[in-house]
Amino acid sequence: MTIQLILADIDGCISPEESRAWDGPLFERFAQMSRDASAGAIKLPPLTLCTGRPQPYVEALMKILDIRFPAICEAGAVVYSLEDNCSRFAPEITQDMILGLHRLRDYIVAEILPEFPGLVYQFGKEAQMSLFSKTPECFAEVAGRVEAFASTIPGLDLVVTPTHYYLNIDFKGVTKGAAIQRLMRELGLNRDEAAGIGDTLGDISIREAVAFFACPANAVNALKETADYVSPYPDIRGVLDILKRPELSGAC
Repeated sequence: MTIQLILADIDGCISPEESRAWDGPLFERFAQMSRDASAGAIKLPPLTLCTGRPQPYVEALMKILDIRFPAICEAGAVVYSLEDNCSRFAPEITQDMILGLHRLRDYIVAEILPEFPGLVYQFGKEAQMSLFSKTPECFAEVAGRVEAFASTIPGLDLVVTPTHYYLNIDFKGVTKGAAIQRLMRELGLNRDEAAGIGDTLGDISIREAVAFFACPANAVNALKETADYVSPYPDIRGVLDILKRPELSGAC
């Protein structure tokens, strides 16, 4: 197994999932490793991002990190290439599905958000939705109402999944893992040449699409059980630790 590409989640891995400042010195260490890996200056495969975040957010990070491979945004719904500034939807996403998602968004904004103070709709996404709350105990009730309304929209088949602080609303079958598989085929690479880093149940599909998978210490237990390596450190400290693994440098 020779890893050619590392795909890393952002929230809960490179950055804290909570709404707080990033650790600047640690992020700069990570950014320098990413830039060096892209330039071939160190024995580490290049990195790219595999995240639920929207394309503009991902684009900014790609420029900071000198990421040259396409990145996966909106939990697999969008792939973005910095080289040609091109974004594209997953092939199974249709215009009718997008319009149905817009109807659901309007319902959430008009009917659900006013009833749950502190529940926030995350702007900027095109083919996936996320709701944020510092009190995620509300997610079970919110998810039930979202699923009930979505069932009234023809052709809108969704999966609603909570993370630490987000409730993610995705098209069924559109996953990070499926996007990784398509990207690897386009790059002429296979599963044995990919590694992944994630922290929540939404990253299970990353695990299934790569040969080597690792988690920081803050990952959910169900994901840790599937990992090849679990760092003793959380968030970006964990990612920096993972990037030193011999499985990634080809030393094992």
